Amino acid sequence: MLKVLEVSKIMSVKNIRNEHDKEIEELADSINRQGLINPITVMSVSGGKYRVIAGHRRLEAVKRLGLPHIECQILESMSEKDIVLTQLAENVQRKNMSAQELVDVFEELKEKYHMKQNVIAKLFGKDDSWVSMQYQAIRMLEAQYGDKIPEECRKYTANQIKHMTKKAMIDKEVIFCKGMKVEITGHKYVITCETNDMENELRAMIKKHRRK
Repeated sequence: MLKVLEVSKIMSVKNIRNEHDKEIEELADSINRQGLINPITVMSVSGGKYRVIAGHRRLEAVKRLGLPHIECQILESMSEKDIVLTQLAENVQRKNMSAQELVDVFEELKEKYHMKQNVIAKLFGKDDSWVSMQYQAIRMLEAQYGDKIPEECRKYTANQIKHMTKKAMIDKEVIFCKGMKVEITGHKYVITCETNDMENELRAMIKKHRRK
């Protein structure tokens, strides 16, 4: 059912996407010029209030414009799982989500709803390899930046991360051996051992080689 509601009666709880001020400002400018093209989706809650199901960004943009009312599609009561899936469907259709955003969603679906990877893949209309690619992209960032991944990189899609990482590794090759990580830059080798035993074994091998 479509209905115009007072903005003050609509609560925005949590949304799938991470919001950015620039995006909201651009959306507010578009609504100011063209009006709200698509109504937001809400669910009735207690006290005559409504909860946003889909359209968090549009609601925030309308608030910034100081508009008192907004057109809404009102739905019947929904489970938390259905709310998450509805938000997810809207965000995927609206814009490419970053690898970080997708992995965060995957983890939430696994933790809260015990969904397996193949089920998650089907929700997106993808195969298992696509889900794995999102996780692999984040691991590539972690390998390059450790726990200090730049915020800008968290906005990249898996393909963007893959391209960026390949470019950064033109002069640097990383090889993972059993118990060791070997970084090769030109003629320089930097070896990181995971255990003391591996380090001692490597030192003994180098010492033996020097005696020859």
